Amino acid sequence: MPTARERVTSILYVEDEAEARELIGKLLTEEHPHLKIFIAVNGAEGLTLFKEHRPQVVVTDIRMPIMDGLTMAGHIRDMDPDVDLIAVSAYSDTSFLVRAIELGFSNYVFKPVNFSKLHTALTRIIKVRELKHRFSEQNELLRQSEQRLLATFDQAAVGIGHVALDGTFLRINDKYCDIAGCSSGKAPETIYDFTHPEDLPVCRAHHELLLTGKQRSYSLEKRYVHDGVIVWASLTVSMVQDRSGKDTFMVAIVDDITERKLLEEKIADLNRALSARAEELESANRDLTAFNYTVAHDLRQPLNLISGYCQAVSMTCGETLSDDCRDFLQKAYEGTVKMNKLVNALLEFAEMAHVEPKRETVDLSREAEEIAAELARSEPQRQARFAIAPGLSARGDNQLLRAVLANLLGNAWKYTAERQETLIEFGSSMREGEAVFYVRDNGIGFDMAQTKEIFVPFRRLPGAQRAGGFGIGLATVERIIKRHGGQVWAEGEQDKGATFYFSLP
Repeated sequence: MPTARERVTSILYVEDEAEARELIGKLLTEEHPHLKIFIAVNGAEGLTLFKEHRPQVVVTDIRMPIMDGLTMAGHIRDMDPDVDLIAVSAYSDTSFLVRAIELGFSNYVFKPVNFSKLHTALTRIIKVRELKHRFSEQNELLRQSEQRLLATFDQAAVGIGHVALDGTFLRINDKYCDIAGCSSGKAPETIYDFTHPEDLPVCRAHHELLLTGKQRSYSLEKRYVHDGVIVWASLTVSMVQDRSGKDTFMVAIVDDITERKLLEEKIADLNRALSARAEELESANRDLTAFNYTVAHDLRQPLNLISGYCQAVSMTCGETLSDDCRDFLQKAYEGTVKMNKLVNALLEFAEMAHVEPKRETVDLSREAEEIAAELARSEPQRQARFAIAPGLSARGDNQLLRAVLANLLGNAWKYTAERQETLIEFGSSMREGEAVFYVRDNGIGFDMAQTKEIFVPFRRLPGAQRAGGFGIGLATVERIIKRHGGQVWAEGEQDKGATFYFSLP
């Protein structure tokens, strides 16, 4: 650490002649106002002041009563070997000069005192001490910087090595050793040690490019092998040049990425398994679609045959049949019609699994109004009121979202058939900062304990038999909304109506 003794902060001036003491003391104070000037009348008093204030420079007469200047200087030198001494005397005796040199006096000014010479000597001492102080400060800063650098180097969470141009390590930290081979009981000597044989050619090629100046740094992932264990590492090597641009050494930074590589391998295995599973599902879906169409075709042919024969029998033999026979024939025909509708519903439901929704702005209010009008026309005798909020729209596939509204409004229409006055609403509300659409009715409702079964294909709640349908409509709604990235859920109470909600992103 640089000390306060290096800089000149005070001067001790010792002179037994009053006139010279007053004059020189005044000049010293004027010329060096930033310094403290201590003045003594003899060596004994000067020694006392030195012990108390420890000035960095002492200017003293030689011959003085009580204690001469050389004796005082000897005591001062014992206390502070670095103090600067200047002699001021009218005597030029050789013995005095030799003693002054032995005590380390740096300057000797003869009386009568030429203050210019004394000032020059003091200024030179002050400048030299200031330079020493600055140099000491810089050395201390450099020492601290080197300590920080070494601490960073040795305690870094990654491996760091200084590498000579031939690939041997000049310095290497513990982390580098841990990654590249210390667990085998031997630290690597070169940047190639413990490298997996398959990775050596690439490492050497990059090293050659560095030496030829074709690249200034390189990064790669490589493997180290020690104790039969493979360690994956990320290695970055950079060339360091001196001020003249000459290559001096390389810095290598290595990080253990074994855990990451193992995770990547697991993810890759998982992705391969998922891809295989997806292919299996896609194949199963294709087979199922083909099966659906085959079954639909095979079912339609006998159904159409039965339906045709029922109509033919009714037309040709209707008058000769009894009322019971005609009733049986009509029920058989209606059964074929219902079965055809079920086949169509199954096909539509199956197709929903493969349709990719378009993204367009859909006027939901307009679609709801059109569907409501169709429902009202289908049963004009019913007392029904539709409350459809205006201006509701969403982003999605127009055809698919219309199917959602058709199923929800149609479902509400069916389950309110027994009400003297039907009320069906379509509107929107906010839920957790998100717009949510709903269809509400005053129909027969349902038990909330059965909510999970509502959207299951072919799962029909108690009372649904009276409303008709095949149990596919709400399952179709859920599939379409999920294909859009939204959610659908229901709330209801027995005999107090139901509300179906859906959200769209």
